[in-house]
Amino acid sequence: MASAENKKTGFDTPAVVLGGLAAIAFVIALSLFLMGGWNAARNREIAAKIYAADISEESRTLRAEQQGLLAEKVRYLDEEAGRLCMPIEDAMERVVAREQGR
Repeated sequence: MASAENKKTGFDTPAVVLGGLAAIAFVIALSLFLMGGWNAARNREIAAKIYAADISEESRTLRAEQQGLLAEKVRYLDEEAGRLCMPIEDAMERVVAREQGR
């Protein structure tokens, strides 16, 4: 097979193009590998800071109060405007009952 080498300069164009493409593929693969490692480290850090952190007594008390508010039945947020606050399950039951009543 004849060589693609330029007779005057000795420059092998296909080899340079293939080498360039191989270098580009290597850089892309390396960047994806590094991004994956960075994301894994970030996820471990977030889990350690947020999910595995010791929750203070103040946080537990506040969370219990908020859960209590969510568990309440119907209450007014603004009685003059007629705005109610209720659990979503109760609201869905009311909508279904109203639609079946028609």
